[in-house]
Amino acid sequence: MAVTKTKFINYIRCPRYVALDEIKTNELDADVSFKEYQEAEYQNNIQEILNTMSNEEGESLIDVKDEQLEVMLPYYKKIEELAIAQVKKQFDGNPIPNDKSKEQESFDFTEKGIKYLCYVDIYNHTKEAFDIIEVKATTSRKFLKLGPTIKGELYSIFMKDVDGIYRLKEEIKDYKIENEMPMTKYLSFKQKLFDKYHACGHYVYDLLVQRMIIEGYLKENKQVDKCDLIHYYLAVLNSEYVFNGEYDEAGEPIYKTDEMDNEIIVLFDFTQLTKDLMDKVILDKERVHHYLNEMNVEQCDLGIHCEHKKNTKCKFLDVCFYNVVPKKNSILNYIDNHFDFKDEMGNKYQTFELINKGTVKMIDLPESYLTRNNNIVQRKVIIEDKPYIDKNKIKDGLNQLKYPLYHLDFETFPCPLPRYKGEKCYMQSVFQFSLHIEKAPGECDYVKDHYEFLAPNHNDCREEIAKKLCEYIDPSQGLIITYNQSFEKGRLLELSVLFPQYQEKLKQMSNITYDLLYLVKNNTKLYERLGYNEEVAKTFNYYHPNMNGSFSIKKVLPALVPELNYDDLDVSNGTDALVTYAKFIEYSKKEYEIKYQALLKYCAQDTWAMVKILEKLRTIVK
Repeated sequence: MAVTKTKFINYIRCPRYVALDEIKTNELDADVSFKEYQEAEYQNNIQEILNTMSNEEGESLIDVKDEQLEVMLPYYKKIEELAIAQVKKQFDGNPIPNDKSKEQESFDFTEKGIKYLCYVDIYNHTKEAFDIIEVKATTSRKFLKLGPTIKGELYSIFMKDVDGIYRLKEEIKDYKIENEMPMTKYLSFKQKLFDKYHACGHYVYDLLVQRMIIEGYLKENKQVDKCDLIHYYLAVLNSEYVFNGEYDEAGEPIYKTDEMDNEIIVLFDFTQLTKDLMDKVILDKERVHHYLNEMNVEQCDLGIHCEHKKNTKCKFLDVCFYNVVPKKNSILNYIDNHFDFKDEMGNKYQTFELINKGTVKMIDLPESYLTRNNNIVQRKVIIEDKPYIDKNKIKDGLNQLKYPLYHLDFETFPCPLPRYKGEKCYMQSVFQFSLHIEKAPGECDYVKDHYEFLAPNHNDCREEIAKKLCEYIDPSQGLIITYNQSFEKGRLLELSVLFPQYQEKLKQMSNITYDLLYLVKNNTKLYERLGYNEEVAKTFNYYHPNMNGSFSIKKVLPALVPELNYDDLDVSNGTDALVTYAKFIEYSKKEYEIKYQALLKYCAQDTWAMVKILEKLRTIVK
């Protein structure tokens, strides 16, 4: 079995994980085949892809199903191919991808009866030693945005060196960080790289474990002198790369250097950083050894290591939460609970700290601990078991509506790799829209007033979408109603840039969007402008006990319009939608027809849900 890199990262979570994983001590020095290792790594990488993609409501797609793995795996394999091509372009040596390595397929060492083992994505043999390049299906954006914003300008803690490789600015020769930002600011953002549960620190820790195993191998094989000669890199997608629309004879995109001289893959050098963190991972190795020897299955404290609601969440999270954290209306469902709670003396308490002390339900938390008015509303709703409604705010919000109302919803495929001209990695590429037009309050027919478009295949249909939107929507009158305004508004603006002939109308559309959440949740600026004080303006307009801390349309719809839901739909959420679209080319003719209709029905449900929610809001404030 051995302790692989992925297993190590999971074992270090808590003492209980290894026991729940049913590890047999006598298997800890066994081998792991490359196929077994690769399957586990692919699962992690697909989770990363889906998390980066998210759905139209901005929710992470963390529960990976086999069909999602199947759909996304080709993209990850292509990313690996692009990474090896980039390494060949930038490095001296002989880079070998993991599935073709003959000289060194894996590194392993045994300590205290436990074998630690890892394979590498790209092994680049050099004159002195070798380079290790780990390929990750994320983008450079999350790393480059690490840094302070000063006078409206972001100053990243990373920059490219003369070889085009990103490094921490302290590693760039003669670079004066103090000319850009205070050193304290720089160090505070760098510190995030040390946190294995941070969006960036997660990748650094992954590479750190890789380095620990490789150095263990070298020491065991009496090659200690090579330890400081090896360089460790992450290869990620370039968030600035724009595809020029060139394809090969088979119709596959050719990812040449773009017009701004951007490569689609960029490298981050974490050699020095992982060296600085070696003491940390060595201590973690001792903890893992202790956990493996103890095999303690007893309940332990919950916390950040559970990675609740993250794509990297612990696979035993449901086991540990069972009979501890209620599924409905736990204190984890308090909006903004990550900002902690305060008692009467001003002492702060983190959410998991309270859970571990037995405060697990919303109503368990004393009202005096709640300093946010929305949390007080949530608690009151649960105690009284009836919805909270601010009729005045809803009425005033309704009075802002100008008819006709264009209820608009997009479905998108945020492909890891750009497919069409002008796209970036993970750009939300529109393939479908649904539009219900409400001419006057309550005047909207599900069929007669419905307009839609769904791409019949994977050809570029974006211009047709832009054209049809301009045909159906007159931006000189009325409002475009959305659920999560920033999403639809962003797509309209992207289409306006891509297709200048429709630019004026599409930009006007983006300027007349109105979020249904303004009426259900709140919009501080809107309600302050309407004369409400800040506290009231920030407070929810509507909250129901069954919403469970979420304003997702999937929660709001059954609360307000229980007769209408997504339960009976074949495509019932954003994940299903993008996977169904991605598999168009695989379906038989009959399957395709069924799935095509299922997608149309799902997207139509989203806009009809907005019509019915608005209708219900009018009713409850009469």
